[in-house]
Formats: sequence, C-alpha cells, structure tokens
Amino acid sequence: EGYIFNMRDKCAEGGEYGEYIASADRDGFMSQLTSAEDWLYDKENPTKVMYVDKLDELKKIGEPVLWRYKESGIRAEWVSALSGTISNYKSAASDPGEKYGHISPDKLSKIMKECDTASKWLEETQAKQAAMAKSEKPALLCADMEKKNKELAKMSDEILKEPKPAPPKEEKEEKEEAPKEDAKTNGTPKEAEGEEPAKNSPGMDVD
Repeated sequence: EGYIFNMRDKCAEGGEYGEYIASADRDGFMSQLTSAEDWLYDKENPTKVMYVDKLDELKKIGEPVLWRYKESGIRAEWVSALSGTISNYKSAASDPGEKYGHISPDKLSKIMKECDTASKWLEETQAKQAAMAKSEKPALLCADMEKKNKELAKMSDEILKEPKPAPPKEEKEEKEEAPKEDAKTNGTPKEAEGEEPAKNSPGMDVD
C-alpha cells in the first residue's frame, strides 16, 4: 500500500519523478496503481506470495522510473569525477617534470592517447544525453563513467609508478674517491713549501 501511494504521488505530472516517465506510460501506470489498490481492499485473505507478485507487477514500470531519477541525480558528479581524472593524468603525461621525467615518451604518449579517447567519449555521450528526454533510457550512464574512470586510473598508475633508475655505480665510486685525492694534493704543497703549521696544533711547544 505504501508503494502505491508513494509512486502515485511522485509519478504524477509535476511530481518528483514526473519528468522521468513518459505521458503514455504514466497513464497506464496510474491505472495499474489504482487497480492494485482496489485489489488490496477487495481481496479476502491475500497471502504473502500474492502481495509480492502484485508488487513485482508494479515495479516493472516503477523501478525503471526510479532508476532514471537516481541516474540523473548523480550524473553530474560522475562527469566531474571523470573529467578531473582525465585532466590530472593528461597534465602529468604532457608535463612530466622531475617527478615523471624518467618515464619514456612512448609510455607517456599512451596515457595521453587514452585520456583523449576518454575525453572524446565523454563529450560525445554528453551531447547525446543533452538531446534526450529524461523519460528515456539515458545514453550517459554513471556505471560507464565509473568503469572508464577506474580503467584510465589503473592504466596510468601502472606507468607512472615506474621508479627512477638508480645512479650508475661507477659514477658513485668516482665521486667518493674524488675528495680523497683533492685532500692529498692540497696538503702536500703546503708542507713542501715549508709553510708555518697552524697554531695550537698537537705536539707543538708554545713558550
């Protein structure tokens, strides 16, 4: 009974779900709701199974209406989320800087290509959706945007997580040895030239 009253009110023209059901479907659904209400009052000792069957009949029309309503309510959030993901990864691939500069251009180009593909799909599907009535099955589904969002992020992260290569071992050893050689060459001339040792050095007699 609660379902009947709720859907009758919300699916009415001007109701909360009114835009999400076509006029022809609304008339038929309202008639169904009235028949179900009459059945509730007229049927003697209906079983639970009979109640469930009657409710399922109503939901065949009512649930798609509710689904379209919910889709419309969260669509903008998913458009924003997917657009943000595309923008972030495209920015990282086009301007890698020091953080991603070690990744090969071919791999970064792959990210750029996938971002462009997702962006084109979103733009085209948004245009289709804008031309449709709210009572029609949506062209731009939140589930599709969520899937593309996850796929793009997974593919891009696999590339961008590539660690920076460690510096060559030989270069590291040369850098460590260089200061020792400098210390030797810097100390020898001073002693050879007989320069005065620093004051207060260990072993000096200071009178």
